[in-house]
Amino acid sequence: MFLLAYGSFHALAMDVISTMVFGIVSIILMVLGFKAFDMITPQLNVEKELAEKHNMAVAIVIAAVILGISIIIAHIVSTPTVIPG
Repeated sequence: MFLLAYGSFHALAMDVISTMVFGIVSIILMVLGFKAFDMITPQLNVEKELAEKHNMAVAIVIAAVILGISIIIAHIVSTPTVIPG
């Protein structure tokens, strides 16, 4: 049976918690980024274009926007914080 020492279990638990927190923060930032794009383009009704008209061009643009936002968020979240001192 595999037993973890207290220190390694504590470190594992902290890593799992921080992963969950960063995941939730990333999802919230993705939604905010998409909503910002939606507000910037008021003439484009994304839901109508995708659901009713099946517009593939809009789907590609939305996919590119989401991919771009996710790359930026991944860079922000993965950059280590340096505390001077």
